[in-house]
Amino acid sequence: MGVAAEPLCETEIARRLPVWSALSELFLDQELEPSDYRRIAEVIVRSGYSPAQAEAMLRCEVAPAFVVNLWSVAGEWEAWPEKYVRERVLEKRGSTFTRVATRLFNNDLLSREWAKVAAHINT
Repeated sequence: MGVAAEPLCETEIARRLPVWSALSELFLDQELEPSDYRRIAEVIVRSGYSPAQAEAMLRCEVAPAFVVNLWSVAGEWEAWPEKYVRERVLEKRGSTFTRVATRLFNNDLLSREWAKVAAHINT
């Protein structure tokens, strides 16, 4: 049994949502361009979150919600609407199964994708 994620207030959810939406694009079934990674980094910088906080959101909140898209034979290739991103992240946030599955199967992928985003932060 895992430790439940701390509940988020509506203000914090609203602040995180643009970051969640941007990071969710890393799980689309398409090849991202350098400009995509740059745009994602810009969203993170504008949010005021540190790179470490954004990476934690990627690994603990966004990846558990969207990693299944990469496992699908016909994954989603268009960006998800913010409302869907919000619902999906909050639904999966703190889920032990999805956190463990994400760590087991995609740690290298997450590290590679995060490095591409992080390269555009502070540049």
